Amino acid sequence: MKKPLSLIAVTALAGQMAYASDHRDAPATQMDPMSDIGDSFMFEGAQTGGLTMAYTLNPLSGSGAPGTKASDEIRLDPERIYMFKLDTNDDALADIAYKIRVFDLEDDSQKQRLEMLRAEGRDAQSHEWVGEMVGEGFTTALNAPLEVTHGDNGELLFVGPRRDPFFFNFTSVQAPAAQAIKQALAGGDHLPSAPTSLGAFGVTDMTLIVLEIPELADQTLNYWAVVADSLGHSVDRMGRAGVQGIFFVDPPVGYNKWHYLPVESNGHHYDTVGAFNDAYNAAGPDQGLEDFGAQFRFSFERLEVLTDDIEEHVTFYAPDMLRWDPSLDPGYPNGRSFAEDAIYWTIKDVNPFMYEDTDSFLPRTSDQDLNPDHFPYAAPSINQAWKPGLPVEPVAPIYMD
Repeated sequence: MKKPLSLIAVTALAGQMAYASDHRDAPATQMDPMSDIGDSFMFEGAQTGGLTMAYTLNPLSGSGAPGTKASDEIRLDPERIYMFKLDTNDDALADIAYKIRVFDLEDDSQKQRLEMLRAEGRDAQSHEWVGEMVGEGFTTALNAPLEVTHGDNGELLFVGPRRDPFFFNFTSVQAPAAQAIKQALAGGDHLPSAPTSLGAFGVTDMTLIVLEIPELADQTLNYWAVVADSLGHSVDRMGRAGVQGIFFVDPPVGYNKWHYLPVESNGHHYDTVGAFNDAYNAAGPDQGLEDFGAQFRFSFERLEVLTDDIEEHVTFYAPDMLRWDPSLDPGYPNGRSFAEDAIYWTIKDVNPFMYEDTDSFLPRTSDQDLNPDHFPYAAPSINQAWKPGLPVEPVAPIYMD
């Protein structure tokens, strides 16, 4: 049994909900939106029946928020390596990795040429550009024809602007958090924050990378996303939803900062939450328990989780990998589709006695215009252009047949 969150802890949690997934989670990624992973996903894809993994970059695009770009300007960084890491034997080290890099085109400001590697063993663990070439193609520009790279092993790869699939229906969480969350979402990032599942970040776009691998749907594994620089140093990483945005947050104004700042962890000292998050992003899941377990314990103590339950939570969250087990029903925390409210699940997990609407339920599902039957599944950009007439059709195909 766990205690309910204290009023201070819930208010602090709510005050950070504007970045409650992984958007703008650390100083380094705030300055580098093309490396800033917002969310990660994993589910069985209908196109091939394979395992589909995805993550988002360039958070809050199209919103007009400071430091963001328009939907037709966002792209990937040619100086970065974008990776899908897969652990198939539960040692928190990558056994398989897919790595992507892009090259700018002289005659196009958004569309880029891309290459994809598949790596195994030590090459999979490395963040460097090593592995076997399995695909070449192009990214998709806004309102341009759909570009899907077909890999040598039947893989499907999409990179391009789409609606941000993240949502958290804050109207379902009642006193004392509901009003604070609403204020944080409306004022923290200056976005509209309508009281719907679509309104959490306003209606915004991100760069979406989607990879579907036919051979892996029947295998139990762990997945996380990594963005690395050209030297192979991790700039950002993400597995589970909202780990940094919920558990490692700046002290709310007016509260004792020592209730929030990172603790000494495995001989390392961090003066700010930002410095801790930068170090967290540079590490890997295999370092989760040893290097960051103390901060997880501290965070759970602050959230008033009972002592007997803390280690179970630390073991679950600290490796920060999204798990897929084909023998279980899909649905977070077993994978995560574009439609799931994983933040709601996480808050309920650490505080099952929070007050909520009587009609609340799990899994909660998005009301975005997703297409779960056709790759790449995600909703079109907020600035998608449509042909006149009925039914409305996009100016270029946005899903595979």
